[in-house]
Amino acid sequence: MERWVKRVAVVTGASSGIGEDIAATLVKYGMTVVGMARREDRLKQLEKRLENEKGKFYPRQTDVRIEDEILSDFEWIEQELGPVSVLVNNAGLHSNKALTEENTGKWKDILGVNVLALSICTREALRSMRNHGINDGHIINISSIASQHSTPLPGCSMYAASKRAVMAISEGLRRELALSNSLIRVTTICPGLVATEIIDNSGMGSKLPPNLPILQPADVTKAIIFCLEMPAYCQINDLTLRTVGEDEMKILMTIERIQNEKNQAKVEKAD
Repeated sequence: MERWVKRVAVVTGASSGIGEDIAATLVKYGMTVVGMARREDRLKQLEKRLENEKGKFYPRQTDVRIEDEILSDFEWIEQELGPVSVLVNNAGLHSNKALTEENTGKWKDILGVNVLALSICTREALRSMRNHGINDGHIINISSIASQHSTPLPGCSMYAASKRAVMAISEGLRRELALSNSLIRVTTICPGLVATEIIDNSGMGSKLPPNLPILQPADVTKAIIFCLEMPAYCQINDLTLRTVGEDEMKILMTIERIQNEKNQAKVEKAD
Protein backbone atom coordinates (compact mmCIF):
# COMPACT_ATOMS: atom_id res chain seq x y z
CA MET A 1 0.00 0.00 0.00
CA GLU A 2 3.05 2.28 0.09
CA ARG A 3 2.41 3.72 -3.36
CA TRP A 4 -1.01 4.99 -2.24
CA VAL A 5 0.27 6.99 0.75
CA LYS A 6 -0.91 10.64 0.68
CA ARG A 7 -2.95 10.03 -2.47
CA VAL A 8 -6.68 10.82 -2.57
CA ALA A 9 -9.37 8.19 -2.27
CA VAL A 10 -13.13 8.80 -2.45
CA VAL A 11 -15.49 6.42 -0.63
CA THR A 12 -19.26 6.70 -0.99
CA GLY A 13 -21.61 5.45 1.71
CA ALA A 14 -18.84 6.07 4.25
CA SER A 15 -21.02 6.61 7.32
CA SER A 16 -21.55 2.92 8.15
CA GLY A 17 -20.83 -0.68 7.25
CA ILE A 18 -18.40 -1.49 4.46
CA GLY A 19 -17.90 2.16 3.50
CA GLU A 20 -17.00 3.21 7.03
CA ASP A 21 -14.58 0.31 7.45
CA ILE A 22 -12.78 0.82 4.14
CA ALA A 23 -12.52 4.59 4.69
CA ALA A 24 -10.99 4.06 8.13
CA THR A 25 -8.58 1.42 6.83
CA LEU A 26 -7.36 3.57 3.94
CA VAL A 27 -6.71 6.44 6.35
CA LYS A 28 -4.71 4.10 8.58
CA TYR A 29 -2.62 3.18 5.54
CA GLY A 30 -1.84 6.87 5.01
CA MET A 31 -4.30 7.87 2.29
CA THR A 32 -6.26 11.11 2.12
CA VAL A 33 -9.84 9.89 2.17
CA VAL A 34 -13.00 11.80 1.30
CA GLY A 35 -16.07 10.10 2.73
CA MET A 36 -19.44 10.87 1.14
CA ALA A 37 -22.70 10.07 2.93
CA ARG A 38 -25.96 11.68 4.03
CA ARG A 39 -25.45 11.30 7.79
CA GLU A 40 -23.06 14.10 8.69
CA ASP A 41 -23.02 13.21 12.39
CA ARG A 42 -21.70 9.72 11.63
CA LEU A 43 -19.06 11.15 9.30
CA LYS A 44 -17.95 13.62 11.98
CA GLN A 45 -17.64 10.80 14.49
CA LEU A 46 -15.45 8.89 12.05
CA GLU A 47 -13.33 11.98 11.44
CA LYS A 48 -12.79 12.34 15.19
CA ARG A 49 -11.88 8.68 15.56
CA LEU A 50 -9.27 8.92 12.80
CA GLU A 51 -7.65 12.25 13.68
CA ASN A 52 -4.43 10.66 14.96
CA GLU A 53 -3.98 8.15 12.15
CA LYS A 54 -1.34 8.21 9.42
CA GLY A 55 -3.66 9.66 6.77
CA LYS A 56 -6.52 12.15 6.87
CA PHE A 57 -10.29 11.80 6.63
CA TYR A 58 -12.51 14.52 5.15
CA PRO A 59 -16.28 14.19 5.67
CA ARG A 60 -18.64 15.42 2.96
CA GLN A 61 -22.36 15.35 3.66
CA THR A 62 -23.75 14.22 0.32
CA ASP A 63 -26.95 12.75 -1.06
CA VAL A 64 -25.57 10.85 -4.04
CA ARG A 65 -29.04 10.79 -5.62
CA ILE A 66 -28.47 14.49 -6.34
CA GLU A 67 -25.93 15.00 -9.12
CA ASP A 68 -25.14 18.61 -8.19
CA GLU A 69 -24.00 17.49 -4.73
CA ILE A 70 -21.64 14.92 -6.24
CA LEU A 71 -20.25 17.47 -8.68
CA SER A 72 -19.77 19.97 -5.86
CA ASP A 73 -17.79 17.39 -3.90
CA PHE A 74 -15.47 16.58 -6.78
CA GLU A 75 -14.94 20.29 -7.45
CA TRP A 76 -14.01 20.76 -3.79
CA ILE A 77 -11.63 17.80 -3.94
CA GLU A 78 -9.96 19.24 -7.04
CA GLN A 79 -9.47 22.63 -5.41
CA GLU A 80 -8.52 21.53 -1.90
CA LEU A 81 -6.89 18.10 -2.15
CA GLY A 82 -5.83 17.46 -5.74
CA PRO A 83 -6.48 14.57 -8.10
CA VAL A 84 -8.39 11.41 -7.20
CA SER A 85 -6.42 8.15 -7.37
CA VAL A 86 -8.90 5.66 -5.89
CA LEU A 87 -12.70 5.55 -5.96
CA VAL A 88 -14.73 3.05 -3.96
CA ASN A 89 -18.37 3.11 -5.10
CA ASN A 90 -19.96 1.58 -2.03
CA ALA A 91 -23.22 3.49 -1.43
CA GLY A 92 -26.24 1.27 -1.99
CA LEU A 93 -29.98 1.00 -1.40
CA HIS A 94 -32.24 -2.02 -0.99
CA SER A 95 -35.99 -2.52 -0.65
CA ASN A 96 -37.98 -4.64 1.80
CA LYS A 97 -41.03 -5.12 -0.42
CA ALA A 98 -41.89 -7.51 -3.23
CA LEU A 99 -41.78 -6.11 -6.76
CA THR A 100 -45.59 -6.13 -6.96
CA GLU A 101 -45.84 -4.08 -3.75
CA GLU A 102 -43.06 -1.51 -4.08
CA ASN A 103 -43.64 2.05 -5.29
CA THR A 104 -41.94 3.67 -8.26
CA GLY A 105 -40.21 6.28 -6.12
CA LYS A 106 -38.30 3.61 -4.22
CA TRP A 107 -37.20 2.00 -7.49
CA LYS A 108 -35.92 5.35 -8.71
CA ASP A 109 -33.94 5.76 -5.48
CA ILE A 110 -32.40 2.29 -5.80
CA LEU A 111 -31.37 2.88 -9.40
CA GLY A 112 -30.33 6.45 -8.59
CA VAL A 113 -27.90 5.35 -5.90
CA ASN A 114 -26.80 1.92 -7.08
CA VAL A 115 -26.40 2.75 -10.77
CA LEU A 116 -26.54 6.45 -11.63
CA ALA A 117 -24.56 7.79 -8.66
CA LEU A 118 -21.94 5.10 -9.21
CA SER A 119 -21.69 6.16 -12.86
CA ILE A 120 -21.46 9.87 -12.07
CA CYS A 121 -18.78 9.35 -9.41
CA THR A 122 -16.84 7.12 -11.80
CA ARG A 123 -17.02 9.68 -14.59
CA GLU A 124 -15.81 12.50 -12.34
CA ALA A 125 -13.02 10.40 -10.79
CA LEU A 126 -11.77 9.39 -14.23
CA ARG A 127 -11.85 13.00 -15.41
CA SER A 128 -9.74 13.93 -12.39
CA MET A 129 -7.26 11.12 -13.08
CA ARG A 130 -6.93 11.95 -16.76
CA ASN A 131 -6.64 15.71 -16.21
CA HIS A 132 -3.69 15.09 -13.89
CA GLY A 133 -2.02 12.31 -15.83
CA ILE A 134 -2.78 9.60 -13.27
CA ASN A 135 -2.60 6.36 -15.21
CA ASP A 136 -2.48 3.91 -12.30
CA GLY A 137 -5.77 4.83 -10.59
CA HIS A 138 -8.26 2.27 -9.36
CA ILE A 139 -12.07 2.20 -9.50
CA ILE A 140 -13.65 -0.32 -7.11
CA ASN A 141 -17.37 -1.02 -7.40
CA ILE A 142 -19.16 -2.87 -4.60
CA SER A 143 -21.65 -5.16 -6.30
CA SER A 144 -23.25 -8.28 -4.77
CA ILE A 145 -23.82 -11.97 -5.34
CA ALA A 146 -27.33 -10.74 -6.18
CA SER A 147 -25.77 -9.64 -9.47
CA GLN A 148 -25.24 -13.31 -10.32
CA HIS A 149 -28.75 -14.56 -9.61
CA SER A 150 -32.01 -13.17 -8.23
CA THR A 151 -33.75 -14.62 -5.20
CA PRO A 152 -37.37 -14.43 -4.02
CA LEU A 153 -36.40 -12.50 -0.89
CA PRO A 154 -38.46 -9.28 -0.54
CA GLY A 155 -36.92 -6.39 -2.45
CA CYS A 156 -34.27 -8.44 -4.22
CA SER A 157 -35.63 -8.12 -7.76
CA MET A 158 -34.83 -4.45 -8.34
CA TYR A 159 -31.73 -4.64 -6.14
CA ALA A 160 -30.42 -7.56 -8.20
CA ALA A 161 -31.18 -5.64 -11.41
CA SER A 162 -29.18 -2.67 -10.15
CA LYS A 163 -26.23 -4.86 -9.18
CA ARG A 164 -26.25 -6.61 -12.56
CA ALA A 165 -26.07 -3.15 -14.07
CA VAL A 166 -22.98 -2.46 -11.94
CA MET A 167 -21.32 -5.55 -13.42
CA ALA A 168 -22.21 -4.46 -16.97
CA ILE A 169 -20.93 -0.92 -16.36
CA SER A 170 -17.69 -2.22 -14.89
CA GLU A 171 -17.10 -4.62 -17.78
CA GLY A 172 -17.83 -1.92 -20.36
CA LEU A 173 -15.55 0.55 -18.59
CA ARG A 174 -12.67 -1.94 -18.50
CA ARG A 175 -12.95 -2.29 -22.27
CA GLU A 176 -13.16 1.47 -22.80
CA LEU A 177 -10.01 1.97 -20.76
CA ALA A 178 -8.17 -0.85 -22.53
CA LEU A 179 -9.02 0.60 -25.93
CA SER A 180 -7.56 3.95 -24.85
CA ASN A 181 -4.38 2.23 -23.58
CA SER A 182 -5.14 3.31 -20.03
CA LEU A 183 -3.68 1.42 -17.06
CA ILE A 184 -6.48 2.53 -14.73
CA ARG A 185 -7.99 -0.57 -13.17
CA VAL A 186 -11.64 -1.45 -12.52
CA THR A 187 -12.62 -4.10 -9.97
CA THR A 188 -16.02 -5.31 -8.83
CA ILE A 189 -16.41 -6.91 -5.40
CA CYS A 190 -19.41 -9.24 -5.01
CA PRO A 191 -20.03 -10.11 -1.37
CA GLY A 192 -22.65 -12.49 -0.06
CA LEU A 193 -24.55 -11.51 3.07
CA VAL A 194 -22.64 -8.88 5.06
CA ALA A 195 -23.48 -7.71 8.58
CA THR A 196 -24.45 -4.14 7.69
CA GLU A 197 -27.47 -1.91 8.27
CA ILE A 198 -28.89 -2.87 4.88
CA ILE A 199 -29.89 -6.29 6.25
CA ASP A 200 -32.03 -4.84 9.03
CA ASN A 201 -33.30 -1.91 6.95
CA SER A 202 -34.44 -4.29 4.21
CA GLY A 203 -36.28 -6.52 6.65
CA MET A 204 -34.02 -9.51 5.93
CA GLY A 205 -32.49 -9.63 9.39
CA SER A 206 -35.59 -11.00 11.07
CA LYS A 207 -36.00 -13.63 8.35
CA LEU A 208 -32.53 -15.17 8.45
CA PRO A 209 -31.90 -18.42 10.34
CA PRO A 210 -30.28 -17.95 13.79
CA ASN A 211 -26.50 -18.40 14.04
CA LEU A 212 -26.15 -18.07 10.27
CA PRO A 213 -22.47 -17.45 9.34
CA ILE A 214 -22.24 -14.02 7.78
CA LEU A 215 -19.48 -11.83 6.35
CA GLN A 216 -18.28 -8.79 8.27
CA PRO A 217 -17.44 -5.38 6.71
CA ALA A 218 -13.77 -5.99 7.55
CA ASP A 219 -13.80 -9.08 5.33
CA VAL A 220 -14.80 -6.96 2.33
CA THR A 221 -12.21 -4.34 3.27
CA LYS A 222 -9.48 -7.00 3.24
CA ALA A 223 -10.51 -7.96 -0.29
CA ILE A 224 -10.33 -4.33 -1.39
CA ILE A 225 -6.87 -3.89 0.14
CA PHE A 226 -5.77 -7.09 -1.61
CA CYS A 227 -6.84 -5.61 -4.95
CA LEU A 228 -5.12 -2.28 -4.27
CA GLU A 229 -1.90 -4.02 -3.26
CA MET A 230 -1.58 -5.95 -6.51
CA PRO A 231 1.13 -4.71 -8.91
CA ALA A 232 -0.04 -1.93 -11.21
CA TYR A 233 0.06 -4.30 -14.20
CA CYS A 234 -2.30 -6.79 -12.52
CA GLN A 235 -6.05 -6.22 -12.61
CA ILE A 236 -8.56 -8.26 -10.62
CA ASN A 237 -11.75 -7.92 -12.62
CA ASP A 238 -14.31 -9.53 -10.32
CA LEU A 239 -14.00 -10.96 -6.82
CA THR A 240 -16.79 -12.91 -5.09
CA LEU A 241 -16.85 -13.32 -1.30
CA ARG A 242 -19.11 -15.63 0.65
CA THR A 243 -18.96 -17.62 3.86
CA VAL A 244 -17.75 -21.22 3.70
CA GLY A 245 -20.65 -23.48 2.81
CA GLU A 246 -23.00 -20.59 2.09
CA ASP A 247 -25.95 -21.94 0.13
CA GLU A 248 -28.71 -19.55 -0.89
CA MET A 249 -31.25 -22.31 -1.47
CA LYS A 250 -30.65 -23.73 2.01
CA ILE A 251 -31.16 -20.26 3.48
CA LEU A 252 -34.30 -19.69 1.42
CA MET A 253 -35.74 -23.07 2.34
CA THR A 254 -35.14 -22.34 6.02
CA ILE A 255 -36.80 -18.94 5.70
CA GLU A 256 -39.74 -20.51 3.88
CA ARG A 257 -40.08 -23.18 6.57
CA ILE A 258 -40.08 -20.56 9.34
CA GLN A 259 -42.66 -18.49 7.48
CA ASN A 260 -44.89 -21.52 6.89
CA GLU A 261 -44.71 -22.41 10.59
CA LYS A 262 -45.75 -18.88 11.50
CA ASN A 263 -48.63 -18.97 9.03
CA GLN A 264 -49.77 -22.32 10.34
CA ALA A 265 -49.66 -21.03 13.90
CA LYS A 266 -51.85 -18.09 12.89
CA VAL A 267 -54.38 -20.42 11.29
CA GLU A 268 -54.49 -22.68 14.36
CA LYS A 269 -54.88 -19.68 16.64
CA ALA A 270 -57.74 -18.35 14.52
CA ASP A 271 -59.49 -21.72 14.69
